[in-house]
Amino acid sequence: MLFIEAISRANTQSSDKKSLIRTTTRSIKSNKDSVDLSSAAHQVKEIHLDSYTKQPLTASTSIFANLIEHVLSHVMGSKLHLHSPEELDLDSKDWRVFLQIPPMDTEKSKTNAAYATPEPSRRPAKQLIFHIPVKPSYDIPVEMTLLLSPHNGSPETLDMFHTFPKESWLPVLNTPYPPDFLNQQPTHHHILLDQDGESDQLSPLYAHINQSQLTTTESDISPKVFGLRIWRAKNNRLSPVALGDNKIGLLFVGDYKPLDNSFIDDDEKSRQASNLHIQA
Repeated sequence: MLFIEAISRANTQSSDKKSLIRTTTRSIKSNKDSVDLSSAAHQVKEIHLDSYTKQPLTASTSIFANLIEHVLSHVMGSKLHLHSPEELDLDSKDWRVFLQIPPMDTEKSKTNAAYATPEPSRRPAKQLIFHIPVKPSYDIPVEMTLLLSPHNGSPETLDMFHTFPKESWLPVLNTPYPPDFLNQQPTHHHILLDQDGESDQLSPLYAHINQSQLTTTESDISPKVFGLRIWRAKNNRLSPVALGDNKIGLLFVGDYKPLDNSFIDDDEKSRQASNLHIQA
């Protein structure tokens, strides 16, 4: 992950190049059968990350990304690198990645006992708290805290939530920022980890990256990051922060605004309406 100068400002991309929300034309087919979804399924929301929704990568964002990189390297037992889109030359390309936001509600929904299905046995998991002393360019470090939560919707949580102590103190994270700037930054962050993604979940980006930057053998990347999805939990909402892939590794996407796939333009609504077949 790159350290961004605190006084630098990245140029924003022109919004008139393309619409921020672009949809693929699909025909709508009617089905005779219907399926009742559980309340948990209704919480799942499909989103996509679009190359034209990029926000400037600031120094504050860089600190947050390096905290994640620092903690993951510790819990996974290997030095990990969190790539920024700039490092992979993705900031000037046209791409889109589709995701589903997992439900954040940790309480089990009430269901009718007649329709309840037995849940698979799960090992007890816990949230992990990591204290990181973040050192400015000079002066004493500022302590920051990163809270890691498991994804409760997965059949099984990552091993780290069973093997690591609830609270840990990590080595110093060095930064090039002055102490005045570092003292103004948020000191507490909460992220949620799940591994429900495909191991090649960033495959839509392969064609836009220099092939020399893609890993040819999976052994060069820790298998623990394959399919990993990291979400930022803030104000009871989740937003994607980083995605793990078997050819790219970990990619930071926290500076891309996720778009709701349920939003479509008027032209697409008209096309869908013309494809509806209503039978008496």
